[in-house]
Amino acid sequence: MDLKQLVTKKPFYISERKEFISCDLRPNWRISLLLLILRLVGRGSKASRNKIHIVNWALKNEEHAQSYLAYIENGQGKRPFINLDPTMDKAIDYALYSKLLSIENNRVSLTEDGIKIANKLKKADVFNSEKRVLEKLKQALTEDKVKKALEGK
Repeated sequence: MDLKQLVTKKPFYISERKEFISCDLRPNWRISLLLLILRLVGRGSKASRNKIHIVNWALKNEEHAQSYLAYIENGQGKRPFINLDPTMDKAIDYALYSKLLSIENNRVSLTEDGIKIANKLKKADVFNSEKRVLEKLKQALTEDKVKKALEGK
C-alpha cells in the first residue's frame, strides 16, 4: 500500500481536552519530534515510514536504543521487538495537512516550512535527550539496516 494512502485515509480533527494528556500523545509535541527526526537522521531530510517508527520506538527509552544498536552494529542479542506507534502515523497526517511534510516515492520529506521549523528545534534548548539519542543512532539507521531490523534478516 502506498504510504500516502495509509496515513491519509481517515479524516481527523483536533479538540481541546479538559483532562491531562501525556506529552508523547500531544500532537504538537509529536509533530515537533517528527520534524526533528527527519532533519537529524533522515537522508536529505527524508526517511521511510519504517525508519521514522524505529526512531520513535528507540526514543521511548534507552533500553530500546541500546538493543537496536547492539543488534545492528554487533549482531548481538535477539532482534528487538519494534512497536509501530499509531500516534506517529497521526503526526505524519497532521504534518502533511499543515504542509510541513510531503510524501514522494514512499518517503516522508520535510517541506521548506518543515525544514525551517526543524532547524529552529535543532538549535533550541529542547528535545536535548532525544537529540543525543538521535546522534548515537544516526549511523545505524540506513534503510538497509532498518529493513534488517524489521524483517529479522
